[in-house]
Amino acid sequence: MDKTIQKLTLNQELLLQRSEIQSERSISNRFYFDYNATSPLSNKVIDFIKSGDFLFGNPSSLHQTGKKSRKFINETSDFLFKTFLLDPKDFNLVYHSGATEGINTFFKGIAFKFFKEKKVVSFFFSTVDHACVVELKDDLEALGHKVFFFEVDHDGVFASEVLIEKINLEKSLGRESYVNFTYINNETGVVWPLKLAETIKEKSGAYVHVDAVQLVGKIANWNYLSSKLDSYTFSGHKFGALKSSGFSFIRKDLKFTPLLVGGNQQIGLRAGTENALGIYSLKLSLEDIKEHFSATELMSAKKELESKLVKLMGTKGEVVAIDSQERNLNTIFIVLFGLKAETISAKFDLLGVDISTGSACSSGVIKENRILMGMGYSFEDSRSSLRFSFSPLMNKTDSKIYFEKIESILKNILK
Repeated sequence: MDKTIQKLTLNQELLLQRSEIQSERSISNRFYFDYNATSPLSNKVIDFIKSGDFLFGNPSSLHQTGKKSRKFINETSDFLFKTFLLDPKDFNLVYHSGATEGINTFFKGIAFKFFKEKKVVSFFFSTVDHACVVELKDDLEALGHKVFFFEVDHDGVFASEVLIEKINLEKSLGRESYVNFTYINNETGVVWPLKLAETIKEKSGAYVHVDAVQLVGKIANWNYLSSKLDSYTFSGHKFGALKSSGFSFIRKDLKFTPLLVGGNQQIGLRAGTENALGIYSLKLSLEDIKEHFSATELMSAKKELESKLVKLMGTKGEVVAIDSQERNLNTIFIVLFGLKAETISAKFDLLGVDISTGSACSSGVIKENRILMGMGYSFEDSRSSLRFSFSPLMNKTDSKIYFEKIESILKNILK
């Protein structure tokens, strides 16, 4: 090899090594408090990727490389059914790219089915549902269906009896109803217990889809799913799996038109070559959480951090939905009265802390927070919100360190 070229190659390698070291430092030197947005890859996923086994074979192929991918997918499917305590005789398991696709598949799939049958059905969404639910309204109505929104109170809780009454009114008019039930709100951390969803179904006969995107590792017994409900949707990147990997459990007796058509993959419910590596990362990341998650430890850590934060804010701010009966174990959503979220978040960012304002649009400009306004907060207060969402594996030692960092930034802001 020419000495000049050899020298250049060595220099490139050194630069690459330095870049990797700097990248690792910048990550390790930051505090990441935005787990509800997305989570770092789990250690088991990282180790598998480092092994170089990328599962590139088409799972539908008959050769050995394809069969290997199919084997890993089958292992993951068995694991998911066992983990979430559901019977494969009752539910189909559909892999997709994540929550947005999964939720669109369910509701648009229902809407298209009845549109083709020239029937009208009713959909019930909450005003505090995720945008991928709320934004379905126009498309569902364009197909001739009815869309209703039910409201929540200041604690993020809705009047279930009022909702049941409205669903039964639709039933009296000859229309079936489909409800989106957000198990855990991504911003507030408010939990709507599955027993409540079961009651809605029992008293109204509605079909209930559960948005379970924020579930894993964020409440005790997070792996329990009720077999009485109709569908559950998960997104892998929320708990350490690769992005663009998600899954839904859908009852076999619930018929819908697939959103993506083409090949006959996944018994025709979602066409397209399965993402074997992404699917297997679901199993690996869930194994990681099952092995290391402690609801007691996480609850204790959050309570200690939150109580100190409440004391620090005093009358200058409040924790959203702090009086709600059920909240998750990793989220603290606050409003700092009279302050602008973009200013505060910028200071956190500059000082090495990643948090969410919960209200930034795609351009990065802070706008009103739809969730807070749906809970009765003013326009001004909704633009003064910050969300801290911590690792499911946070412990009390972590929480003390985290609060010291948060306090060092907020105490100057709250003067």
